[in-house]
Amino acid sequence: MKRLLLIAITGFVLSGCTDKKAQQKAILDEVIKVHDKVMGADEDLMKNKMLLDSMVKHNSTADIKDSVYAYLTKVNLADSAMSNWMHKFDPDHSSKSDDETIAYFYDQKKQIMAIDSQITTVVERSNKYLIKMKMK
Repeated sequence: MKRLLLIAITGFVLSGCTDKKAQQKAILDEVIKVHDKVMGADEDLMKNKMLLDSMVKHNSTADIKDSVYAYLTKVNLADSAMSNWMHKFDPDHSSKSDDETIAYFYDQKKQIMAIDSQITTVVERSNKYLIKMKMK
C-alpha cells in the first residue's frame, strides 16, 4: 500500500513539473511570437526613420523641421525600447524555479506587448505624416 502511495505521489509531482515546463514553453513561445511581429514592424520603423532623416537634411523650413524632429523623437524612443528589451531579455532561466521562470516570462510578454503597441502606433502616425508630406 505504501509503495502504491509513493508511486502515486511521485507521478503527481512529475506531472506537476511537466505541466510547469509546458507552461514555461507556452508563454515563452508567446513572447517569441510577439517579438517576431515587432521585428517586422521594426523594419517599417527604420524605413520611416530614414525618410524623416532625409526630410531634415533637405528641408530648410523651421516648422517642417520641428514636426519632423517630433516624429523622429517618437521613432527613436520606440526603437530604443525594442533594443533595450532585446538586450535585457534572457530566455535561459534554468537556474530559477519554475514559478520564477513563469513569472519572468509573463512579465516579458507584458513588456514586449507594450513595445509592440508603441511601435505600431509610431509607424502608423509617421506613415500618415510621410504620406501627407508626400515622402512615401
